[in-house]
Amino acid sequence: MEPNLTVARHAETRDLLGAFALGAVDAQEAATVREHLATCAECQAEIAVLWAAVDSLPGMIEPMDPPPALRDRIAAAIREDGASDPSVSPVPVVAPAPVVVSVAPVLEPIRKPASFWSRATPWAAAAAILLMLSAGLLIWNLQLREQIVSTPVAETIALAPTDAAPNASGEVTHLAGDDLFILDVRDLPQLESGQVYEVWLIGADGVPAPAGVFDQSTDQHAIVADRDRYDTLAITAEPGPLGTEAPTGEIVATAPL
Repeated sequence: MEPNLTVARHAETRDLLGAFALGAVDAQEAATVREHLATCAECQAEIAVLWAAVDSLPGMIEPMDPPPALRDRIAAAIREDGASDPSVSPVPVVAPAPVVVSVAPVLEPIRKPASFWSRATPWAAAAAILLMLSAGLLIWNLQLREQIVSTPVAETIALAPTDAAPNASGEVTHLAGDDLFILDVRDLPQLESGQVYEVWLIGADGVPAPAGVFDQSTDQHAIVADRDRYDTLAITAEPGPLGTEAPTGEIVATAPL
């Protein structure tokens, strides 16, 4: 089968899924949908969501009773008009013929196959629209839950200044899912000419590992590191522009990791 024809049939069959879930397709369309579902994982997932939405429809629709004594009110109005004008002969009261009001949809976010929508009764069309909206909300809700669950948890740790930088402040934010630390430091002492601030990560062995440099007293610095390997972050002033392999300057701020 040609690829374009396969794609077109997939799209046409997918458009029938809402009606299929409602049981509003004919035998030939139902057979087409079942045959397509046997080989299409995407549509299998979608019909499962639509069936879940169908199950929830009864609880979403509030029952509405017709206006009471409608015929009696119409008959009373006719008799009142006749009594006010003697020249008018009494008109036999007959039950009003049912009036069918067709409402054109304002929005058509989903392309609908004419085979279903052209013959659908008003309640079936309304139920199908509600079904599609319900399924869309259900999919959105599931996607939102998945995003919330997969969002990395951020932990913020206060930065403690030392006597060498009494006015300094800041914090270290750890994103667990990405092994990422964001160092946000403020009001460190001004560096001497040719110096940079260097960040160190210190583990259980007590050996500082260099983790990058910055040259501003207020700055942000990103560090990618496995938190399990380190328990302390420290900052010192070192010769620039690249810093040193081991700290030589006085520690100006620390944070426990």
